[in-house]
Amino acid sequence: MLPPRLIWYVPKMNQNSKPIYSIFLLLILASALILACIVLHPFVNILIIGVVMAALFRPVHRRIAGLCGEKRPTLAALLTTGLIFTCIIIPLFFFLGSLLAQGVQSVNALQHKLAATDFNQLFSQDALAPYMAWVQEHLPFLDLKKLALQADLIDISKTAGQMLLDSGSRVIGNVFLLTMNFLILMFVLFFLIRDGHEMLAQLRYLVPLTTDQENRIIRQLDDVSKSVILGAFVIALAQGLAGGIGLFIVGIQPFFWGCMMGFASLIPVIGTAIIWLPVSLYLMLTGQWQWGVFMMIWGAVVISSIDSFIRPLLMQNRSNMSTFWVFLSIIGGIKFFGALGILYGPLVLGFAMVMLTLYAEDYRHVLEERNLVAPTRPHRQTPDDTAGTP
Repeated sequence: MLPPRLIWYVPKMNQNSKPIYSIFLLLILASALILACIVLHPFVNILIIGVVMAALFRPVHRRIAGLCGEKRPTLAALLTTGLIFTCIIIPLFFFLGSLLAQGVQSVNALQHKLAATDFNQLFSQDALAPYMAWVQEHLPFLDLKKLALQADLIDISKTAGQMLLDSGSRVIGNVFLLTMNFLILMFVLFFLIRDGHEMLAQLRYLVPLTTDQENRIIRQLDDVSKSVILGAFVIALAQGLAGGIGLFIVGIQPFFWGCMMGFASLIPVIGTAIIWLPVSLYLMLTGQWQWGVFMMIWGAVVISSIDSFIRPLLMQNRSNMSTFWVFLSIIGGIKFFGALGILYGPLVLGFAMVMLTLYAEDYRHVLEERNLVAPTRPHRQTPDDTAGTP
């Protein structure tokens, strides 16, 4: 028990030291959050992917929860997680394994074809004579016959084959790590699906924003993540499938190069043309003019038009980010975050945009007052203005 004189000073000391108490509490909170970020840093990607997948499969979970009943949330979350694991994770694992195997075979076959092709004879064909003459006339410094095109293409194919082998070796060598990440993802996804509403409610309680502002931020991030998934990966799947069909028709291994075309569709501006255009040119150079023209038409009309028709249907009433900002966010995200930058870039930029909108609304009176009086330029009199003056 404190002496009476010391007890008399306690209320007064607490009242006078309230700012110090707040600063001390905030410093401890910041230190705890920094330590928590250090601990959770290895699982940041898994947490973000889990949040996006939980939001994407929320309608599915609602239907399963309706069938299981309101008193069985654990069973509904478990069934939803199992459905995601069965329909997405397991097929994706086998897909990547088959893709690596087909990639090595396709690159080896391409190397044999390049080694057996005489490019000097190809450039000497009568059908290419007008084009060769045009190149020599307008680009005299470029001698196609002296270019080491065959050696360069073989080196590129060898480099691509080595990259595939290295990727396959890393995947096989990290089977345990991949398995652990998948299990952690399923664990995180289960709790996000079951307890996501409570977690979000607690987070919203701690954030000192209005309910409308919180709803707009959540809605913007949800729309951006869904638009990236639906607008990018679904279109990549459709374009890869269409490209594989076209490659199968012209007699080229469809699975690997069709998948490469799907991955290339994620590249802005260039897109799938980075695959089907060289294939068309190769078919033309090897004398298969009909198939080369067919592949070029198929790529320009069928494959490229998928993006124009499907994207508006998938992204209607979604994020209002323009194509300009989406392009920059994807490129910057890939450069900074790697492959996951396809998702992280638009999320970061979408969050910045909605925060700028909230700032403009909260400080509208300051901004309008600052820009209320616009600077006026003095009117310069002309002879016509002074002609009628007394």
